[in-house]
Amino acid sequence: MSEKILVVEDDKDIQELIVLSLSTQNIGCIHTADNIDEAKELLLSHDFQVVLLDLNLKSENGYQLLKYINSSFTKVLIVTAKDSEIDVYKGFEQGAIDYIKKPFDPIELAYRVKVHIKPSKILKFGHLTIDRAAADVYKNEQLINLTAREYDLLLCFSSNNNQILSKEQLYVTVWGYDTAADDNTLMVHIRTLRKKIELDPDKPELIKTVRGHGYIFKGIGYE
Repeated sequence: MSEKILVVEDDKDIQELIVLSLSTQNIGCIHTADNIDEAKELLLSHDFQVVLLDLNLKSENGYQLLKYINSSFTKVLIVTAKDSEIDVYKGFEQGAIDYIKKPFDPIELAYRVKVHIKPSKILKFGHLTIDRAAADVYKNEQLINLTAREYDLLLCFSSNNNQILSKEQLYVTVWGYDTAADDNTLMVHIRTLRKKIELDPDKPELIKTVRGHGYIFKGIGYE
């Protein structure tokens, strides 16, 4: 799973430079925002491991965004021209863990971000916990028994949190290109998986059907 990075920067040239420096090093899946409102929307719909935050966003104060970030999961790196000790301390006090002063060395920035990219082995979605290191799944802290195919299907969904996956994408990812799997096979596996992981399989909250498009895993909103 590609770890997600959010770049909050309203200067397009600097924003493009940051994206280029990260993408050149193949670091994460990068999203960008020009202002606080755009950043808040992205934070609500994605789990970001790193946020690169400019403090001077036109008429906005970048500090306003920090209260919307879960610092226990998301690491905030301040990238700004502000360089007074008060500004630095304020950022650290509100959850930032690093400070990069403009103008910056793109290579140095990329390596600083890379330090904080650590693929999580534990995924939590409310009552559901997935331990990818041990390939174990827990429902309300109770270990549940999944078949290898059900586990692969769940891992495919959870690794693409809040994204619609077509039946074809699920076939290829879980069963492979050379497969005899059909719609009925997929429906049966999803039905049995829902029975095991959902609190109410008849009203699924995690794996939802998107008619005409496929399925979506709605883990967003959970810790």
